[in-house]
Amino acid sequence: MNTVQNINAPIRILLLGSNTEVGSSLLQLPKERSEFEWLCPEETILLGENAELELAAMQFDVVIDALSLRYALQDDYSAFQSVLNYLSNKVEVPLLMISSARVFSGHKDAPYSETDEPDSTEPYAQALVKAESIVLSNPKNIVLRTGWLFSGQGDDFVCRTLGLIQDGVNLAYKDDLIGSPTPISDLARVIFSMVNQGHYGSTNTGIYHYCCAEEISWIGLVEAIVATSGQFDPKAQVEVEAIGDVFPDVQDHVMRRQSLSCRRVFNHFGIKQRPWRSKLRNLVKELYQAQ
Repeated sequence: MNTVQNINAPIRILLLGSNTEVGSSLLQLPKERSEFEWLCPEETILLGENAELELAAMQFDVVIDALSLRYALQDDYSAFQSVLNYLSNKVEVPLLMISSARVFSGHKDAPYSETDEPDSTEPYAQALVKAESIVLSNPKNIVLRTGWLFSGQGDDFVCRTLGLIQDGVNLAYKDDLIGSPTPISDLARVIFSMVNQGHYGSTNTGIYHYCCAEEISWIGLVEAIVATSGQFDPKAQVEVEAIGDVFPDVQDHVMRRQSLSCRRVFNHFGIKQRPWRSKLRNLVKELYQAQ
């Protein structure tokens, strides 16, 4: 990263996608920490004709792309990719893009490593892969792929599942995936660690993977949500029994794996995987208490 002139000066971060679930979590975590200063352009600026001029007028030390995860299927995502290309190749600061395990087809029998080639043919995955290639065209940049994110905000899987329980709707999710749930707050912790280390001298770049420890099937995750919900909602107790009746054994399905090997981020940055179950239980409890 740039040579630091004043070690006490805050790290100025250009945050793309500040109103996304990931972006909001990044802004919330360091509210009482003075080492970060945020620049948060609106999407209308990023996708406008004068995006490059607007960004050129700003001064920042690092860029975080929190928008691609949510925006990759939008019709004008190509316009945002042009912004990524400008920031990657015309601006002399590193860029960290948050990407997804969904760039992989899921047909591997083990967690995916950074050396595995993305092979998903889904439009969402293809859009992310193209953006990754733009970002990685600059050797200073980082692509951080992650797993099944949850936050309890917006159109979140946990919130949707709790809503279905309360509405008495059958949880007929397809059980064909294995992955690693990851609270967005934990992803934010990882991002901050990487940004801090890079700003103060780390030269580690390229592709990294991070998700929480412990794989689980999609229905296993639903069951974990329902099990905690049962402490607060009698309808959830009914769903626990219904899930067991509706879904046959896992071996009757062709399971796709969307989990990631996280050895490289530990070896290079010392970032350890954390468990997700306690975070999920606390989140479900908080959502019920907030009602």
